[in-house]
Amino acid sequence: MYMIQEISKSERKKLVKNIERHLKNYNNYKIAILNLNKQLEFISTNGDRKQINIENANKEESYRDHFIKLNSELQQLQLILDSIDLSLSELTELEIKFVECRYFKNWSIEKSALQIGYSDKALFVIRNQVLDKLLISLGSIVYI
Repeated sequence: MYMIQEISKSERKKLVKNIERHLKNYNNYKIAILNLNKQLEFISTNGDRKQINIENANKEESYRDHFIKLNSELQQLQLILDSIDLSLSELTELEIKFVECRYFKNWSIEKSALQIGYSDKALFVIRNQVLDKLLISLGSIVYI
Protein backbone atom coordinates (compact mmCIF):
# COMPACT_ATOMS: atom_id res chain seq x y z
CA MET A 1 0.00 0.00 0.00
CA TYR A 2 1.37 3.39 -0.98
CA MET A 3 0.43 6.87 0.03
CA ILE A 4 0.50 8.94 -3.13
CA GLN A 5 2.30 11.87 -1.53
CA GLU A 6 5.11 9.65 -0.23
CA ILE A 7 6.48 8.32 -3.52
CA SER A 8 8.69 9.98 -6.10
CA LYS A 9 7.59 10.53 -9.68
CA SER A 10 9.88 7.81 -10.96
CA GLU A 11 8.66 5.32 -8.33
CA ARG A 12 5.03 6.23 -9.12
CA LYS A 13 5.68 5.67 -12.83
CA LYS A 14 7.19 2.26 -12.13
CA LEU A 15 4.28 1.24 -9.88
CA VAL A 16 1.71 2.48 -12.39
CA LYS A 17 3.32 0.42 -15.17
CA ASN A 18 3.16 -2.70 -13.01
CA ILE A 19 -0.48 -2.10 -12.05
CA GLU A 20 -1.35 -1.52 -15.71
CA ARG A 21 0.44 -4.77 -16.61
CA HIS A 22 -1.66 -6.67 -14.09
CA LEU A 23 -4.86 -5.02 -15.32
CA LYS A 24 -4.03 -5.80 -18.95
CA ASN A 25 -3.45 -9.45 -17.99
CA TYR A 26 -6.66 -9.73 -15.95
CA ASN A 27 -8.44 -11.94 -18.49
CA ASN A 28 -5.29 -14.02 -19.02
CA TYR A 29 -5.11 -14.59 -15.25
CA LYS A 30 -8.70 -15.88 -15.27
CA ILE A 31 -7.88 -18.35 -18.06
CA ALA A 32 -4.64 -19.38 -16.37
CA ILE A 33 -6.56 -20.14 -13.16
CA LEU A 34 -9.01 -22.33 -15.07
CA ASN A 35 -6.16 -24.16 -16.82
CA LEU A 36 -4.22 -24.64 -13.59
CA ASN A 37 -7.30 -26.06 -11.88
CA LYS A 38 -7.75 -28.54 -14.75
CA GLN A 39 -4.08 -29.57 -14.55
CA LEU A 40 -4.28 -30.01 -10.79
CA GLU A 41 -7.42 -32.10 -11.17
CA PHE A 42 -5.68 -34.26 -13.79
CA ILE A 43 -2.61 -34.78 -11.60
CA SER A 44 -4.79 -35.59 -8.59
CA THR A 45 -6.75 -38.14 -10.59
CA ASN A 46 -3.58 -39.82 -11.88
CA GLY A 47 -2.00 -39.72 -8.44
CA ASP A 48 -4.88 -41.71 -6.99
CA ARG A 49 -4.17 -44.74 -9.19
CA LYS A 50 -2.36 -47.48 -7.31
CA GLN A 51 0.66 -48.74 -9.26
CA ILE A 52 3.45 -50.87 -7.84
CA ASN A 53 6.51 -50.74 -10.09
CA ILE A 54 9.43 -48.32 -9.53
CA GLU A 55 8.91 -46.39 -12.75
CA ASN A 56 5.41 -45.44 -11.68
CA ALA A 57 6.59 -44.55 -8.16
CA ASN A 58 9.01 -42.05 -9.71
CA LYS A 59 6.15 -40.69 -11.82
CA GLU A 60 4.02 -40.22 -8.71
CA GLU A 61 6.81 -38.28 -7.02
CA SER A 62 7.15 -36.16 -10.14
CA TYR A 63 3.37 -35.61 -10.16
CA ARG A 64 3.51 -34.56 -6.49
CA ASP A 65 6.30 -32.03 -7.16
CA HIS A 66 4.46 -30.70 -10.19
CA PHE A 67 1.23 -30.50 -8.17
CA ILE A 68 2.94 -28.40 -5.49
CA LYS A 69 4.41 -26.04 -8.09
CA LEU A 70 1.10 -25.64 -9.95
CA ASN A 71 -0.80 -25.12 -6.72
CA SER A 72 1.60 -22.37 -5.68
CA GLU A 73 1.19 -20.66 -9.05
CA LEU A 74 -2.59 -20.97 -8.77
CA GLN A 75 -2.60 -19.36 -5.33
CA GLN A 76 -0.46 -16.48 -6.57
CA LEU A 77 -2.71 -15.81 -9.57
CA GLN A 78 -5.83 -16.11 -7.44
CA LEU A 79 -4.39 -13.57 -4.99
CA ILE A 80 -3.74 -11.11 -7.84
CA LEU A 81 -7.21 -11.63 -9.31
CA ASP A 82 -8.94 -11.30 -5.93
CA SER A 83 -6.93 -8.15 -5.15
CA ILE A 84 -7.91 -6.57 -8.46
CA ASP A 85 -11.57 -7.51 -8.00
CA LEU A 86 -11.66 -6.06 -4.49
CA SER A 87 -9.94 -2.86 -5.63
CA LEU A 88 -12.34 -2.46 -8.55
CA SER A 89 -15.30 -2.76 -6.21
CA GLU A 90 -14.27 0.58 -4.71
CA LEU A 91 -14.23 2.43 -8.05
CA THR A 92 -17.13 4.38 -9.51
CA GLU A 93 -19.14 2.98 -12.41
CA LEU A 94 -17.37 5.33 -14.81
CA GLU A 95 -13.95 4.34 -13.50
CA ILE A 96 -14.79 0.63 -13.85
CA LYS A 97 -15.98 1.20 -17.40
CA PHE A 98 -12.66 2.92 -18.15
CA VAL A 99 -10.67 0.00 -16.69
CA GLU A 100 -12.71 -2.50 -18.69
CA CYS A 101 -12.25 -0.62 -21.98
CA ARG A 102 -8.65 0.48 -21.57
CA TYR A 103 -7.13 -2.50 -19.80
CA PHE A 104 -9.39 -5.56 -19.99
CA LYS A 105 -10.25 -5.01 -23.66
CA ASN A 106 -6.86 -3.36 -24.37
CA TRP A 107 -8.45 -0.49 -26.30
CA SER A 108 -6.67 2.76 -27.10
CA ILE A 109 -7.53 5.92 -25.18
CA GLU A 110 -9.32 7.22 -28.28
CA LYS A 111 -11.51 4.12 -28.69
CA SER A 112 -12.18 4.00 -24.94
CA ALA A 113 -13.18 7.69 -24.97
CA LEU A 114 -15.62 7.09 -27.82
CA GLN A 115 -17.17 4.10 -26.05
CA ILE A 116 -17.49 5.90 -22.71
CA GLY A 117 -18.60 9.19 -24.27
CA TYR A 118 -15.86 11.43 -22.91
CA SER A 119 -13.05 13.35 -24.60
CA ASP A 120 -9.52 11.98 -24.68
CA LYS A 121 -8.41 14.69 -22.23
CA ALA A 122 -11.22 13.86 -19.81
CA LEU A 123 -10.26 10.21 -19.99
CA PHE A 124 -6.69 11.02 -18.97
CA VAL A 125 -8.10 12.75 -15.87
CA ILE A 126 -10.20 9.64 -15.14
CA ARG A 127 -7.15 7.45 -15.76
CA ASN A 128 -5.11 9.40 -13.21
CA GLN A 129 -7.93 9.19 -10.65
CA VAL A 130 -8.21 5.44 -11.17
CA LEU A 131 -4.47 4.89 -10.93
CA ASP A 132 -4.20 7.04 -7.80
CA LYS A 133 -6.82 4.82 -6.14
CA LEU A 134 -5.23 1.62 -7.42
CA LEU A 135 -1.78 2.72 -6.26
CA ILE A 136 -3.15 2.65 -2.74
CA SER A 137 -5.16 -0.56 -3.01
CA LEU A 138 -2.95 -2.55 -5.43
CA GLY A 139 0.48 -1.10 -4.80
CA SER A 140 1.59 -4.23 -2.97
CA ILE A 141 0.69 -6.66 -5.79
CA VAL A 142 3.21 -5.15 -8.18
CA TYR A 143 5.90 -7.33 -6.64
CA ILE A 144 3.99 -10.56 -7.15
